[in-house]
Amino acid sequence: MLTEESMAVFADHRGMATATMLTIAGMSRRARERAVEDGLLEVIYERVFHIRSSPLTMEARCAGLCMAYPQGYITGPTAGRIARLRRMGNEDLIHFAVPHGSNIGPLDGVRLRQTTKVAPNHISKHADGIRLASPLRLAFDLAADLDTVDLRSVVEQLLSERRATVSGLAKIGRDLAHPARPGSAKFLAVLASRLPGGPAESHPEVLIADGLQRRGVPVVLQVGHLEVPGVGRVRFDMAVPDVRWAVEVDVHPDHLRFSATKDKRRDRGCHRIDWQVDRVTELELSDLEALCDELAEGYRLRCEHLRHRG
Repeated sequence: MLTEESMAVFADHRGMATATMLTIAGMSRRARERAVEDGLLEVIYERVFHIRSSPLTMEARCAGLCMAYPQGYITGPTAGRIARLRRMGNEDLIHFAVPHGSNIGPLDGVRLRQTTKVAPNHISKHADGIRLASPLRLAFDLAADLDTVDLRSVVEQLLSERRATVSGLAKIGRDLAHPARPGSAKFLAVLASRLPGGPAESHPEVLIADGLQRRGVPVVLQVGHLEVPGVGRVRFDMAVPDVRWAVEVDVHPDHLRFSATKDKRRDRGCHRIDWQVDRVTELELSDLEALCDELAEGYRLRCEHLRHRG
């Protein structure tokens, strides 16, 4: 019942295909009906067929949903997981945005979200049929789902991985922010409160920087390359350059693969040029508030030491 062309369509679209796609691939309406009767295919969503031999994964469900309702797109935590963003949780519901007033649903396992404004560049069309919120649109949409710290972490990840720019985020904020649009105020507040310097590279860095900022420590993220004699160029996760005080967050994979010898040599080199480096381990993150209190106290002692030294 399945032609070679129709099998290729299913293979290329995560086991999903519309009736039109199968007709073009040489599979007649009667052949489709027989395939459903025999249990080879099943109808999922509207006019979309799923070949049962293919796993019904989240991505497959997303592809089928986008084929059935091509005016919509995947967004929220669902799109975040597909885009491999952190802090997305494990919710099984698919977040699907459609134009306001669309007569769709309710659909099992789908959280429908309505929007009045979708520009062509807000959607990224994938070859497998999934229509995904673009990185900039996704960052804005996630403001309705995440708390402030997790949203900040996602924004920093997109910036660090060069999937977004500060100017691009600011523009989509200007275009979409509205008192009636969920998450608008939070999104604008996150952009306005970004720390100076480069983007944070990990969620722990965001947590610590946020904690220090709340304690009045004027840290700068990803402080630029510093020439250290005998070591070369180094960069700090965060620092207060005016008092030559830095914090390194040792939770990256590199810190797990290599010994601490290199870091200790690096710290000794920094000490020789009068930089104080405080290191944070993953275990210390279990009591974040106590850790940030300790770091803030270390910063204040550093300031006092420099004042007394004259």
